[in-house]
Amino acid sequence: MKINEKSLSRYACSGAPPDKEGYLHKRGDFNRGYQKRWFILKGNLFFYYEKRTDKDPLGMIVLEGCMVELSDHEDGYTFMINFPGSNTRTYILSADTQEEMEAWMKVLSGASYDYMKLCVNELKAQLQDVDSNSNRKLLQSAFEDRNTFVRSGLIQDKSGLSNNKTNSAFGGHARRHNPFDDDSFDHESMISRSESIVSEKKARTFLEMHEEFKQQIKEITLEWLKTHPHSALTKQQNECCA
Repeated sequence: MKINEKSLSRYACSGAPPDKEGYLHKRGDFNRGYQKRWFILKGNLFFYYEKRTDKDPLGMIVLEGCMVELSDHEDGYTFMINFPGSNTRTYILSADTQEEMEAWMKVLSGASYDYMKLCVNELKAQLQDVDSNSNRKLLQSAFEDRNTFVRSGLIQDKSGLSNNKTNSAFGGHARRHNPFDDDSFDHESMISRSESIVSEKKARTFLEMHEEFKQQIKEITLEWLKTHPHSALTKQQNECCA
């Protein structure tokens, strides 16, 4: 289509870098011959000039919704820009080489807004997958680092006991011995012994426990009186026993 808008003409001549530019041969709508034209692609606007040094373009093709495909009815490296609908024009262009034709077809096919929107949505989905994988890897790495620190003694686990007997990272100070770290420790025997003690305590009556504690208190008191012969409590005890 022809350009009549000054704003589009200014945009075509602006200093914005083009996505692609170069010479192509364009077949006329009425004159079926080919004319060599200088083409500039900016976004989804495809400008063409009579010469490369011209300031104002001869026309512009809006690439939105178009289909770019090879032309089977023309000789040379020819391709077409088609639009849906019955009253739309088909633009037929020809390049000088196979490589140049393929490059133009590729860049023109990806110039529409819908295509770019699809690419952006796909990139967003990929970024979300990358973020999810990164978060998962960070959590896994943090968990592995924690286990490493526990094994090295830099931090303690929930029980408050490190798996190492000494903390070499802090000058080699001695740490409280954890018997559960010993390979020779018999866990099953310890559990069985604990269960028997618990069962024994459950079987004892209150009176039996009272007598036991009473005897322990008596023994402790007598031992104290022997070590403190000059105390008032000792004299009182001697008088009661006399």
